[in-house]
Order: sequence, then structure tokens, then C-alpha cells
Amino acid sequence: MTTRESSSEIDEAAASWAMRIDEAVLDEDEQTAFDMWLEGDLRRVGAFARAQAVLVHAKRAKALGSDFEPTAFTPDPADPASITDGQPAPRRLTRRKLLIGASAIAATGVFAMVLPLKRASAKIYETSRGETRLVPLEDGSTVTLNTDSSIAVTIDGEHRTVALTRGEALFKVATAEHAPLIVEAGDTALRAQNATFTVCRLDDELLKVRVCEGSVEVRRDTSEPRLLRANMQATLPANGAFIARNIAPETLRRELSWQEGMLSFEDTPLRQAADEFARYSDRRIGIGDPTVGAETVTGLYAANNPEGFARAVALSLNLHVQSSAGGIILSR
Repeated sequence: MTTRESSSEIDEAAASWAMRIDEAVLDEDEQTAFDMWLEGDLRRVGAFARAQAVLVHAKRAKALGSDFEPTAFTPDPADPASITDGQPAPRRLTRRKLLIGASAIAATGVFAMVLPLKRASAKIYETSRGETRLVPLEDGSTVTLNTDSSIAVTIDGEHRTVALTRGEALFKVATAEHAPLIVEAGDTALRAQNATFTVCRLDDELLKVRVCEGSVEVRRDTSEPRLLRANMQATLPANGAFIARNIAPETLRRELSWQEGMLSFEDTPLRQAADEFARYSDRRIGIGDPTVGAETVTGLYAANNPEGFARAVALSLNLHVQSSAGGIILSR
């Protein structure tokens, strides 16, 4: 039985290919090997795009001057290319270290580029805290980014790939005859045609997928693919079991209220609601008493107005509100 590559192994291979392509044009044999590698796993296209993005980002950082110090990195004995005449080769090693961490670094900057990936254009799109953004794709699909989110998009005649590096996005996938849209999020790849669904990746520990229309195939790092249909949700913990369940259409509509700049809660613990507001505003709601945090709230609130939410909740739950430059405190 063949062992399926882990995400870290794919990222390392992508980093190596990105450096080779950056340094010289591939010969015919190398191009064939690269094409075969790229087509061997759905996740590799996105991994390569992210590695290329980090390579460009690193070059820009170095161009800023002496604050970018390649020699601060330690040589990797496992990489012969990092040693020259018994001495470290800092520039090449720095690129390798940075590229292997592609996903994390690519999420820190806002930039777009054209990649030499089978004539495909790959671009990075981001939103800042409190911002949403509609991204039309050239194939007719659209991606709506929620607050503090980032995607890397690669589309050509053979591939349609979007890597969600952080945050949350709503995908409305147009039908293409030969190329389903592949959405990558960590070690998970989702395949869809003519479907509407959301993917939420707030950290590396938990991934949530909700399907509004159509169906989505979900493939985890080493597991068999699972099919999610309309009005279904999947929760994928980093080290736990794949959990899928049906959800009501009304629940789906409530979960998507962020598109209108609103947050919808139904019997939601106050502490959880406060955490949700923290995604959209730098003004935080603090809850010192666990019993206060356990109180539940229901209603529709403006995502950019935590102060208004706190005052409305205080009124309905008979709480006190203390507002200062440091934030908002709810207490009894």
C-alpha cells in the first residue's frame, strides 16, 4: 500500500521546485518530472503557488536593506546545497527555510504575481480585520472573503485551485467541463463543480466546511474522500475524526450573515459571541466572570459595533458595561 504524502512533505517538494525554476529554465526532462509531480496530487498546485509567492516576498524583503539578514539562519546538514567548500551558503539556505514555511509566510503580505506554472496566473488576495471582499475569478466563479482572510488563486485550462491560507471564504463555483475547483486548506482538499459552500480556517487546529448548494468532495491528508451535500456541515479537527451532520437552511443563512456586515446568534454563549466580535474589531469585549460568559444571546448585530452589542446584551441580561480605551468589560 502506497503511503500518501503529508502536507509538510508536499510543501518541502514545492519549495525545492520553486527554487529550481527560479534559478534556471527547466530542461525537457526536468519539465516532464515537474509536470508529473504537479499532477500527482491535488494539493501540489496550491503548495507550489504558495512557495512561489514566498520566494517573491523574500526577495522583496531582502531588497529593503540590512534588516534582512540571511546569515542569521543555520545551515541544514540534510541539504547538501546549503554547504559550499565546508562553509554555509546563506542565501540559498535562507530561501529553502523560508519556502518550506510557505503557508505561514505567504499569509503575512498583500501581493500578486504571475507564476510560470503551466502558463497559469496565481494571485494572492487578502482582507484585513473587519473587511470583506468579493473576488471574481476568471472562470466565472466567485470567492467572498470574510474578515482577516487570505487565498492564493491559480486558474488555467487544466487546473482551478484556491488555497485558503487563513480565515473564512464563501465559494460559488461555476461549472467547467474538465476542471473542478480545488480548494486547499492545510492538509484538506475539497473538490467542487457548480456548488456553493464555505470553508473556515481560523487556526491550524480546526477546519469547518458548510455546503449551501450542490455537493463537495472532501479529502483529508490520509483518509478516503467524503461527499458533503447541500445543507451539510463537516468539522475536521487537526487530530480528530471527520464529523459530518445535516444543518437547517436557516442555520446556514445565519452563518452567512457576515456578508451583510452582521453577526447572527441563537442561544450562543456570551463568551463565544465576544470571541466572534474579536474577529472583526480591535476593540475587545472582556468577560471576567465565567457565569456571565455562560449566559446565552440571540439576535442580529452589526459586526463592526462591539460597543452596541455589549450595551444591548447588558440591557437584556441585567449586566454592567465598563468602557475604556483598553476595551469593554461586561460584569454583573
